[in-house]
Amino acid sequence: MKKKLLEVNDLRVNFKTYAGIVQAVRGVSFELYEGETLAIVGESGSGKSVTSNAIMKLIPQPPGLYAGGEIILDGKNLIPLTEKQMSKVRGNDIAMIFQDPMTALNPTMRVGRQITEVILKHQKISASEAKERAIKLLDLVGIPMPEKRFKQFPHEFSGGMRQRVVIAIALAADPKLLIADEPTTALDVTIQAQILELMKDIQKKRGTSIIFITHDLGVVANVADRVAVMYAGQIVEYGTVNDIFYNPKHPYTWGLLGSMPDLKNNVKEELRTIPGSPPDLIHPPKGDAFAPRNEYAMAIDYEEEPPMFQVSDTHFAKTWLLHPDAPQIEIPESISRRIEGYLKEAQGNG
Repeated sequence: MKKKLLEVNDLRVNFKTYAGIVQAVRGVSFELYEGETLAIVGESGSGKSVTSNAIMKLIPQPPGLYAGGEIILDGKNLIPLTEKQMSKVRGNDIAMIFQDPMTALNPTMRVGRQITEVILKHQKISASEAKERAIKLLDLVGIPMPEKRFKQFPHEFSGGMRQRVVIAIALAADPKLLIADEPTTALDVTIQAQILELMKDIQKKRGTSIIFITHDLGVVANVADRVAVMYAGQIVEYGTVNDIFYNPKHPYTWGLLGSMPDLKNNVKEELRTIPGSPPDLIHPPKGDAFAPRNEYAMAIDYEEEPPMFQVSDTHFAKTWLLHPDAPQIEIPESISRRIEGYLKEAQGNG
């Protein structure tokens, strides 16, 4: 049986602003096991990146505030740790791959030095051993002529190659957990596929656990074991990839699936959109936060927040549509066809 690496329990993160307190993350809970990939998906502003930064304890305090909950990594709660204690955890136990490789790299420093610095900080080895290890990492992430590239600056690399360097830096201290925050968004489609393939390959070789933050459900079908769908700072659906794609239960998940274009499988239906916009989290709405955008909303959705209903041993969804007294509503057929397209593509890439 796989060992539990990370446990997030009822995490709450607020931000103090001139307009009021923004409740950015509102009671998020999930688990991650060794060697597993969890994808966290949702629109911009749903709380995905705040959750990942909170796990790394990169939330500036102030204006940020950990308002409640636990982040337990390998049995240790990270919330009470000081910045000095967290600096040993970052890189060594958890590392992050950021969205834009150009801002993640120091433009004035040679690439090799940026990797060796991380190795030397976390491991007691000589500079020559660190250099040798850095060159091996460049080779591992698919950089050709790693000895030559070791001496070059970030501007001498293409966007895809820079992202590979960022991945090499993240892997430098051999962390147990890798958090990838939309790591392919700034790259073109061909390079995206290469980077995703690289991450899957690294996970297979090293057994690293990965949290993959994305808004692209097409990517999720290809890389994740389990999926957490976030909306308005909460997880509204949680399950295996098969649960989310074959049997989605939350209307927000239906909306996300229906609004993704399928260019490969000739799905010709008009793209669906989710009307309206996410709520103001300074004043979170009463009841279900998704209710004003949900065509299937009932009176109770505007009055009372739904609990997390259990669909199966692995599948949970936060919607009143799962209540025994709720009307039975089937997923729209156009979304079903689009889902089939994603799964076909993922199986083809697998």
